[in-house]
Amino acid sequence: MRHWSRLGTALCLTLALVGAPFAARADNQTPTVSNVSLDASALPYAVTLERVNTDGKLPTLQSFATATHNGLWILIGGRTNGLHNFSNDPLKNFPPSDQNRKIWVIDPQKWKVWSRRLDDSQLNQNQIDELSTTATASVQIGDTLYVIGGYGYTKKVEDFRTQAVLTAFDVKKLVDWVKRDSNKGLEKIIRQVRDDVLRVTGGQLAVIDGRFILAFGQNFKGGYGDPDSVKQVYTGEVRSFEVVDDGNVLKVRDIRRSPSEPNRTDYRRRDYNMLPFIDTSGSKPKDALTAYAGVFTVTNGIYTVPVEIDAKGRPSMADPDASGTFKQAMNGYNAANLAIYDAGSGESHALFFGGISYVTYNEKTEKFVEDASIPFTNDVTAIVRKPNGKYRQYLLTKFPRVTGPDVDKYRFGAEAAVFLDPGVPVTGNGMVDLKKLKNQKGKGRARIGWIFGGIAAEKPNDGATVASNEVFEIVLDLK
Repeated sequence: MRHWSRLGTALCLTLALVGAPFAARADNQTPTVSNVSLDASALPYAVTLERVNTDGKLPTLQSFATATHNGLWILIGGRTNGLHNFSNDPLKNFPPSDQNRKIWVIDPQKWKVWSRRLDDSQLNQNQIDELSTTATASVQIGDTLYVIGGYGYTKKVEDFRTQAVLTAFDVKKLVDWVKRDSNKGLEKIIRQVRDDVLRVTGGQLAVIDGRFILAFGQNFKGGYGDPDSVKQVYTGEVRSFEVVDDGNVLKVRDIRRSPSEPNRTDYRRRDYNMLPFIDTSGSKPKDALTAYAGVFTVTNGIYTVPVEIDAKGRPSMADPDASGTFKQAMNGYNAANLAIYDAGSGESHALFFGGISYVTYNEKTEKFVEDASIPFTNDVTAIVRKPNGKYRQYLLTKFPRVTGPDVDKYRFGAEAAVFLDPGVPVTGNGMVDLKKLKNQKGKGRARIGWIFGGIAAEKPNDGATVASNEVFEIVLDLK
């Protein structure tokens, strides 16, 4: 969920491309943000996005959980409308009718679509409500998709809440169920466990060495916009645990919290991007995670300093006051993203496609622009982490122009998803393996995947929004 508390009160500054770091707004985590480089020529690839014509067959959807099976896409939960409203009526802000209560399967080769309603699942009403939330955290391990938490309307209490549930899906059986090739009810295909440690929305989930890492997010209780019922508590921590799953019974155990006491100054974050990287600074490469930016500080600004999380679920952050600390300027909100590893240089690349951004680039004036209202953007950037732990952000490209009735250009990417092409080689932690990709494709163009769904915005701020069913191919021009 996005809370835009000062909608329309933008503070705009036009900034030079070079020189001192951008002078960021005081409400942000840091008073400055790092420069973004326009010179991406040193990167081992260039990025192009190409719009795909699907003849409008796909669902309009944002903030959903995803899985894949034999090249098919699986979509669970999320919402079928755009950015929520800001009234004092929760039922208008988050209409229950716009919660996605279907499970979708998409074939990206033929753009064939199947769906089945949760009402047709033999699940009870509480389970249906748990599986139709927005802003869940999810991860796929082999043929199993794990989905945690999320926010939505619960009929039993006639109110909104963040769910405290972990659901495991057998993705092959789930595809069969959606296609109606299976007579089993959905209750025979899923496994669930409930624990308050799972009560998170707007967080991110990953697995390293078998340990589940549920990072940051919040517990949002009550209807959005109702000051009498809302209780919002950021976790301010990374929760990690083991999942015991024998195919019949699901359990969580060995729960740890880091830090031991929530840090709601540095880690008061939600709706951010978290991507894996490979730490090559030691004698042996190690898998780790970076949580990039996120919202909101106690003064409604954005976070700028990345948080690194190790395999044990322990977060660490560079000193925000140090002059050499990297401070993220662009693509600070949850958006379509992917990670690339370059074994030749030992660098890890995090690519962010659109979304919302504190800093955007104006092609006409050729200047970067700060906007305190954090507008929707079509900018695509990469943040490169070098083996010495230093970060640098590069402006790569933009989404192609998509117009509509009275809309000059939609802005895409927020709460969208990336699906990798099944033939693309990946490392053990799921990053695109650039060295193997080059060995496979040679120099030149390589489609590595697609962007689907998310929020489409008519304007940077104060405009209408919808859930998107657009698809864009992600093409790397390998050097």
